[in-house]
Amino acid sequence: MKTKSILIASLSWFIASLACLAAPHAMTMPMAKPAATSATASQPAQAHVDAAWVRAAPPGATMMAGYMAIHNDGKTPLRFVSAQCDAFGMVELHQSSIVNGMSTMRAAGEQTIPAGGVLHIQPGGLHLMLMQPKHALKVGDSVRFRLVFSNGSSTDVVAPVTAQAPL
Repeated sequence: MKTKSILIASLSWFIASLACLAAPHAMTMPMAKPAATSATASQPAQAHVDAAWVRAAPPGATMMAGYMAIHNDGKTPLRFVSAQCDAFGMVELHQSSIVNGMSTMRAAGEQTIPAGGVLHIQPGGLHLMLMQPKHALKVGDSVRFRLVFSNGSSTDVVAPVTAQAPL
């Protein structure tokens, strides 16, 4: 019975997170104060991140979603390869879309950010699918991501856990 309750809560959270697809204004994530970033010592990052956040989920949820805007500050394209998170065993970049009236989600793979461009990871589109939580997270907690790029650089980002996109 407990498993059924957790499944229903997780499904309810997932359906609620799709509500942003019905409201066009929800597709634009408001900008937040820039998140803390740093580069690895071996290769300076040519990226900075802002508007980072993780959507809070019901207790017992086995998946959550993370969002942010990754800015390429360089003069050449930058390829976003992967992300790791201290609070989850697995992180994948996924794409949400509507196909034949049904919401679908699939792995998105690596993404190229044009010189001076921005990769928007936001509700209703690209998102970081956060799986295998290492501990329960609640509103007010924060998690650390390491974003890895094909040029060997990485950027660390701290994202708050919130019920909705930060203002």
